[in-house]
Amino acid sequence: MAEPPPFRPDKAKVAIEGDGDFVLPLCEPKPGLLMGESLAVIVLTTVEGQCVGVPLGMQGLSDLHEITREALRLLQAKDGDVVQ
Repeated sequence: MAEPPPFRPDKAKVAIEGDGDFVLPLCEPKPGLLMGESLAVIVLTTVEGQCVGVPLGMQGLSDLHEITREALRLLQAKDGDVVQ
């Protein structure tokens, strides 16, 4: 499988328009990360092979860290185990 081209934030299009919630079909196991002075962009790949950049500030990254740590803890608990 050929490597996809690198994510280019300056060439990326705004994909979400309008109101309401949405779901992106993400599946690729290797997310990327672009760092700026006060902003990070997490780059994820959809099942269709498109790159999606999710810009996050410091608080957003901190919140994402807490949420993913909790999700991993719950996923790693075996059925019937007490989750602390």
